[in-house]
This record gives sequence, C-alpha cells and structure tokens, in this order.
Amino acid sequence: MLTKRVIRFSLILASVVGCILIIQWKGYTSVKDAATLNIEQTFSVRHTHDEFAVKQVIANLPEGMYSVRFPAKAMEIDCKSGEDKACRWVNGSNSKLKAKDETLTFSYKLKAPKKVSGLLLEDWGAIIEEAPNITTRIQLTEHNWRNGTWAAGAELAGMEKMEAIDYYVFETEDRVPPLYWQENALAPMEMNQHLTIYSEGKPPLNTSVFQKLVPDEKLFIIMSGHAKELAETGKLIIVPKNKKNVEEELARLLLERKLSFRKGNEWIPDLIASVMLDTPAHNNKVEKMRKTMLSVLTEDQIERWLESSLSAGSEMITSEMLDELLEDTAGIKTDFFQKNADMGKAFQPFYFLDRRKIYIEGRKAEDIKILFQNDRTYISFIPLIKKLGFRILDPSKPDEMMIEKNGDKYHFVFSKKLFAKNGQQFGFQKNPFFTDQNEIYLDAAALKGLFDLEVKENSDEINIQ
Repeated sequence: MLTKRVIRFSLILASVVGCILIIQWKGYTSVKDAATLNIEQTFSVRHTHDEFAVKQVIANLPEGMYSVRFPAKAMEIDCKSGEDKACRWVNGSNSKLKAKDETLTFSYKLKAPKKVSGLLLEDWGAIIEEAPNITTRIQLTEHNWRNGTWAAGAELAGMEKMEAIDYYVFETEDRVPPLYWQENALAPMEMNQHLTIYSEGKPPLNTSVFQKLVPDEKLFIIMSGHAKELAETGKLIIVPKNKKNVEEELARLLLERKLSFRKGNEWIPDLIASVMLDTPAHNNKVEKMRKTMLSVLTEDQIERWLESSLSAGSEMITSEMLDELLEDTAGIKTDFFQKNADMGKAFQPFYFLDRRKIYIEGRKAEDIKILFQNDRTYISFIPLIKKLGFRILDPSKPDEMMIEKNGDKYHFVFSKKLFAKNGQQFGFQKNPFFTDQNEIYLDAAALKGLFDLEVKENSDEINIQ
C-alpha cells in the first residue's frame, strides 16, 4: 500500500516538474525567438504646443519576459496588452513585464520646447532590450511648428502638409531612430540607394562624388544652417552647411564608415576624399601624395584606382593594398604608399618599380629592385654588388663604401660624382647614386663604365651580365 502511494506521488511530482520545465522552456525559447523574428512597431507621435504625445504599438512579440526601457524623461506612462488589458509588470519599477502573444501598446508624453530654430530629438521611444531586430514605422503629426520640416535617421515614406497639420511617415529597420526638426525648410535628395541628403535648397556638394560614396547601411545627412559642428547620432548625420571644408569633412566621414582601416592609417580616407573631390588634403604629407598621383597618373588610371578602392567592402585597406590596386588597375608597380604610410616620416617621391624578372650573370635575383624616375633606370646597389661577388670592406660609413673583388678595390662617395678604382680617381657626368629610405640605388647606365656589365632586356626579364 505504501509502495503504491510512493509511486503515485512520484508520478504526480514528475508531472508537475515536467509542466514547470515546459513552461520555463517555452518562455525561454519565446524570448530567444524575439531576437530573430520580424517584430513590428508603429509610433504615432503628435506634437502640440508644449508636448509630444507618443503611442507605440508592438506586434508579433512572442510570449515571454521582457525588459522595457522607457525614455528617461517620459511622463504619464501607460501600458496595455491585447484588448485594452493592463500590462503585467513583474517588478515595482515597471521595467520588466510578462507578455503574452498579444499586441503591446505603450503611451507616454515628453515635454517639448515652445520655441526653437532647430531640435534634435533622441531617446524618445521605448525599447525592448530582447528585441534588437524590429521594423519601425513612425507617423508624426505636427500641430504647432508648421513653418519647418521634420527629418529622421530613417527613410521618408510620405509627407503631406494639410490645412491644420503636417503629416510625416518614416520607416526603418532600427528601433528608435533620432528625429530632427528645423524652421528652415529641408528637401531630401537621394544620392544613391544608401545615402540621402537633406538640405536647404541645392546641397553645397559635388553630387557626382557623393553618388559614388555608397555606405554599407542607409545614412541620412542633414545640411543645416543651424548646426555649428558636425554631429553623428545613429544613422543621422547633421552637418553645418556653412562650415569651411565641410564637403571634404563629410566625404572623409563617409569613407571612414564605409571602409575598414587599421589604426594609424587615418590618412587613407583623407587621400581618397581629396583625390575624389580634387581638393587639397587635410594633411600636408597626404597633399604631396595627392599632387604626385595627379602628376604621374592619367585621369583614367586615377578613376579606376578610386573605383577599386571604394569596392574593397569589408576588406581592410592598407598602404600595401593601395599599391597593389595601382598595379591591378593602372599596370604600375610601385611601393609609393607603403613608403609614405608613416605620417611621422619625411615624404618619399614616386618611383615605378619594374615588374620583370631580374637575372645577374644568369642567376635569378629576387632581392634586387629596379625602378624608374625621370627617364632614368636605377638598380638597388648593395644587393647587386653582392650578387657580383664583391666584398664590402668597411660597412660602418653610410655615406660612402669601399668594395673589393679579385684584387680590384673601389671607393664610392654617394654624394659625389667621383669614385676611385685601385687608388686612381674617375668621374661621372652625373651622380649615378641616390638614396631612398636608406637604400642605395645606382643608375643602370653606369654599369658598363664601372663593372663592364651589359643590360639586356625583353618584355619578361632583365639580364645583367
């Protein structure tokens, strides 16, 4: 008899525990689903003389426990579930509620200034922490500020000025986008599928350039005469239209948001923006780089290099990549950007690097570079003499060098047109040496007179013998 009671009790207990676990699991999975489901919310915002009255309706929210964050300055907060039932708050601060699979409706008010020339409205909507992915529609009714324009960090789906009100509809995939109003009328202009610019009349920008700057996400720019400094808030960027160099500053900002750069490579968006806009770069060294590019590259080569740079996507843009893109798009091999990547070092001039294979007395030379400058061909000197079998006698003096092979000794002073061979002095018409980042280069035209070497070349290789 006792055994039967124990068995019956155990079955009842197991059933109760099972139900509890099922309920808990359902609640857990429902809240987890909220992060992936297509939840929809609609804001109805009504602006009267001194307040914003907000009604926020959230649909498709799965059953579960949710944390709700209302605007810090919200007043007269009310919450309804389904058919006008009071929400079930589970704490005294009304920040955590238990929701069933029903529509949630929040109502609250925010104070509004009575008279302003411009207003940025942030932290104005309630946020459900467990629902980051949400489709938002904002229906804004303006009763008071009839002479101005509303904009948002969201797409303008509709606008109509009526007899008694102005009516706006904005749509976005974000939870609570910022809203912006100013008394001077704003008109939106779509630059591309991800960039819309609001301005007071025609935007003071090179629109053909900004049409090419396609951000990874939708951004909304406001060119405002009221703004004093550039400000970013979410997908809304407010730009002082009368500020000097505002076009360059905005282009750099969009490039920084579109492309990926390593720390220390902040000069890259400055360079790309200045080349695109054909305006001086912000940094003096970057400006020298820009001018050099304009002097050695054709307009078509620059255009193709820019197009490839802007198409990098999520790939990290480095100085090495910029050099590689120049080779890919213009057929020019150089290490120009790599040599100038450190903004703390002096500017280095542009050289074309020869892409052909190099052979020294029949042996392939991987460590020798040949470059071109001002119609002269230069070869890296120290790797060359080592390949030729010379021995450096005194490497301690960076400005001169003594080498020896088979009893012949040479003494070079790199800053002079003179050299000595076995104690006898000789001279060149022009100094055949130049130094680039502590590497010595020799004019290839001097190889015959110095070492009795011939240079033979074709489209694939260079032979020095």
